[in-house]
Amino acid sequence: MKRINHKKYCFDLMCMKNIQNIKTIHTFLKPPNNEPNYKIKNYKRSILQCKNCHHFFAKHKINTDNLYKKNYSTISHGTNIKLKFDKINKLGKKSDNFHRVERFIKFFNKKDKKKIDMIDIGSGMGIFLYNLKKKVKWRLNGLEPDLNFANFCKKNLKLKIINKHFKKKLFKNKKYDIISLNKVAEHVKNPFKFINDIKSLLKTNGSIYIEVPDGIAALRSKQGVSREEFFLDHLHIFSIQSFSNLLIKCGFKILRIRNIKEKSGKYTLYAFAKKNV
Repeated sequence: MKRINHKKYCFDLMCMKNIQNIKTIHTFLKPPNNEPNYKIKNYKRSILQCKNCHHFFAKHKINTDNLYKKNYSTISHGTNIKLKFDKINKLGKKSDNFHRVERFIKFFNKKDKKKIDMIDIGSGMGIFLYNLKKKVKWRLNGLEPDLNFANFCKKNLKLKIINKHFKKKLFKNKKYDIISLNKVAEHVKNPFKFINDIKSLLKTNGSIYIEVPDGIAALRSKQGVSREEFFLDHLHIFSIQSFSNLLIKCGFKILRIRNIKEKSGKYTLYAFAKKNV
């Protein structure tokens, strides 16, 4: 991987202050094939990209907040969450989650496994926490705003899940050693504020693990902007430059950052980073 000149690139409120730095990659007049049917009227939306940091942004007037208020889990994963969970879980080494858990354990294998407090923000159907729980004796928690997902995690997987949207004040004085965010930051309007708020929940020298879509690799692929990395619910699609700059500007020291093609075919960027003191 090439050395990144962090001073050269930006992550400045979507780089929109200087319109000359922005180019339009594509404009959708209807949903791309395979995108979940969110039943959106006046679908028009565009994908823009910063010429400096190569970050991708969604531009449209669609209220994506409503996606998460109206059965997001049902639309995106179907009505039978257990069926979908079992199908993914049975994939074993062929699943993205298997390798996520493996690299997670490998990275944190030197830590005292009995004393770690961890929370997974945006736990979804809980497959990451469920399989991580088999490997470690950490105090594991999750935060998931979708009621269907949260109930499934609590009742079927016996996981400790908070059914709320993320708000810093929700945690008061609670601090964690590790926070994980798997494909979450791309859904929020302001990733800089979001990750900054997440950082405040970390203990001194606490660590973060974060995954986001890799827009550069996705755009270069055969399907290009029709891929799921550019679907409606993604307000941000990252380059390795913009991802790195986001973490650094939020006060993290990057310990590892990689771009990968997952078993599912998704193009992903992931990073382990430590809170700067």
